[in-house]
Amino acid sequence: MNELKEPIQTEAPVPKKSRLKKIQDFDFSFNKENATSMIPFILFISAWIILYIANHQYGEKTLGKMDKLQKELIELKADFYTSNAELSDQTIQSQVTKKVEPLGLKELTSPPQRMKLLKNER
Repeated sequence: MNELKEPIQTEAPVPKKSRLKKIQDFDFSFNKENATSMIPFILFISAWIILYIANHQYGEKTLGKMDKLQKELIELKADFYTSNAELSDQTIQSQVTKKVEPLGLKELTSPPQRMKLLKNER
């Protein structure tokens, strides 16, 4: 009963690796054994690359539209100022007189007179 037993040697529990340590220990070599385990990682990286390229294309297209609209805005501003100046020139009294002359209208030589309405008393 009091026999000596050999002590049972148990292996020490393996401590959990941190995520950073797992990433550092990741084997990037591509061979037959780990090919299937690399597929999700390759698909993930491929999806990010596609999103990056699509975002870049969208940004370039948006910048192109902004440049086009900026140029159009400058042209419209120039047209506005030009038409505004032409309208100002056309509304000068001497210009208006010249334009209505063919219609038989003439400029007044005497100032306008005020008329008063008299009420009839009954």
